[in-house]
Amino acid sequence: MLEMREIEAFLSVAEELHFGRAGERLRLSTSRVSTLVRAVERRAGVQVFERSSRVVKLTPQGAALYAALRTAYVQIERALDDARRTSGLGGGVLRAGFSTTLPEKLRPGLIGAFEDRYPDCRVVASELPTTDLFRWLGKQWPVDVFVTWMPAPSAPVEPPLHIGPVIHRVPRALLVGAGHPLAGRATVDVEELAAGGHPVIYPDLPQWFGERWAPAVTPGGRPLALRRLPAGYVEDVLRLVARGEMAHLTFTALLEAYDRPGVVVAPLTGLPPMPARAVWPSGPQERLAAAFADRAAAYAGQAGWLDDASSARLT
Repeated sequence: MLEMREIEAFLSVAEELHFGRAGERLRLSTSRVSTLVRAVERRAGVQVFERSSRVVKLTPQGAALYAALRTAYVQIERALDDARRTSGLGGGVLRAGFSTTLPEKLRPGLIGAFEDRYPDCRVVASELPTTDLFRWLGKQWPVDVFVTWMPAPSAPVEPPLHIGPVIHRVPRALLVGAGHPLAGRATVDVEELAAGGHPVIYPDLPQWFGERWAPAVTPGGRPLALRRLPAGYVEDVLRLVARGEMAHLTFTALLEAYDRPGVVVAPLTGLPPMPARAVWPSGPQERLAAAFADRAAAYAGQAGWLDDASSARLT
């Protein structure tokens, strides 16, 4: 197996086409560079340079080896740079995603708080549907950290998912069409919803998340009339609710982001508020993501986002 110093010596000579200049570049003697290059040739089993008293040039085999090793070397250097950068949180770029249905104040507040604390870091933000998270699990994520609705799972999530502290809590609400029997109510209790047998949309969610979003049974022991439907995005839910028969368990902040004619929202009592948290996968950016989650929770406490008495209960 080639050692890093051997690779660096070979790449430097291939780029300088001169053993002396390669040695100056690496701060090594010419003889040491020559020794390292001969080691590369022994390991490769081919001659990589044609040498004369005046000219050094790559052989065809050397040119092919250079192309392969240069690409690998760049990737290694990038990985090492990522590790150095995230170990000290001294700088870099954090790709942060925010659920499209979060309260509007969260995104600018959290980005500002993080960049104030880590001025050498820059946040590149995007808005993404809540349910996209479940498509990313076990795959490559398009972001380094995602701020979304996240009740505490009752068991470890598989594939593994890092879940940060609570950032915000929003009271639950009931979303119904304007012609629904419960439309126009000042409040609706979840026990009344169950007792009336009103169909409730169960979106396309994994069980560990869905059971906290729309429980099968109310705290009073009544079953909810859940209807599992292919509604992965909020636009799908709004369209189904607007037809007038289906209800959707949501949160009071939803219509700050979505205002659709024919759909109304009423505060829902009997269920705990929905918490928002930062979540992220394992990987080279996880320390930076964890720092973002911790800073977000600290800022939320300072901003009073967790002080609302109506948000006292939390799953």
